[in-house]
Amino acid sequence: MEKNTHKVLALKYRPKNFKELIGQNIMVETITNSIKLNKLPNAYLLTGIRGVGKTTTARLIAKALNCNKNFLKEENCNCSNCEEIANSKHLDVLEMDAASKTGIDDVRELIESSKYNPTSAKYKIIILDEVHMLSKQAFNGLLKTLEEPPPHLKFIFATTEIKKVPVTIISRCQRFDLHRVPVKELLENLQKISKIENGKISNGALTLIVKAAEGSVRDSL
Repeated sequence: MEKNTHKVLALKYRPKNFKELIGQNIMVETITNSIKLNKLPNAYLLTGIRGVGKTTTARLIAKALNCNKNFLKEENCNCSNCEEIANSKHLDVLEMDAASKTGIDDVRELIESSKYNPTSAKYKIIILDEVHMLSKQAFNGLLKTLEEPPPHLKFIFATTEIKKVPVTIISRCQRFDLHRVPVKELLENLQKISKIENGKISNGALTLIVKAAEGSVRDSL
């Protein structure tokens, strides 16, 4: 039986390195420079509309910090750490959706597990998506660990609604605002992908799609 290899385009063409991340040049430069200089914040806060690359950036940071090779120089790193992070299987990189785990008990559990050293990577990394959904108590529970995190622990928060994140949390993170991707870059991205996929679509149609996507890479795909 032929194996069904259909994959959603947004997943199939998810950036594998910082060079492939479109429309966020200033952020990429800042993050990669701090990694090269080994001046790393305790927590990153990534904010922006849906589909501009927040979760993708979080995973790329996790790979760059834990890569067995030199992630910033590799085109497509296949070291064990990068492979496991890409497949969401790495024991030291915990991805959690704050929309479904909003309570203080969930956060306590997270903080408890973060006290232990990483099993195989350099850093234990907690990626919290839609962090604005956490309850007030959960945010308070996070604060103490954010103020004095163990040296092996890094947090990466992502949110579409920065206004709902307490100022006390924001002030303890390095904040990056991901912008809506410009029409020109979105169009070039779609043209490149439609060529790879042998898609028959006119530039006029692609331009309409890009305008409707309102700066979101995922929506355009």
